[in-house]
Amino acid sequence: MTMKWVRAKDGAIFGVCKGLARTLDIPVGIFRLIWILSILFFGAGFWLYFILAISLPREDKTVEALDPWLLGVCSKIALRTDVEVGIIRFLTIVLSLLSMGATLVGYIVLYFVMDETKPQSSESNPSIPRSTT
Repeated sequence: MTMKWVRAKDGAIFGVCKGLARTLDIPVGIFRLIWILSILFFGAGFWLYFILAISLPREDKTVEALDPWLLGVCSKIALRTDVEVGIIRFLTIVLSLLSMGATLVGYIVLYFVMDETKPQSSESNPSIPRSTT
């Protein structure tokens, strides 16, 4: 079973708590209580919620249906690595803040380096011979 890191479309504010509570299989009320308590500790919960609200897609959208958001590099990485696009976006935002913008340079370079197509597996690539056992 794969975990879907998404926001709920019917959440109270942006749907982050409800979406993550569903993902982690815990009651929404308990998750919201934990989030409120995290706000009391130096406001960390507020910033985490805000970043997750920006980075996580809504549950009614899939990776294929996502519009390219800021050049679409995170969507391309998600398609290539089979990692949820919300996690890739979240890490990109956090790394951009921690590196004081150096990650943005790499992001722009990746935009020009990455091609538009999804890489093919060896089963669908005719140039790689299949084993005949």
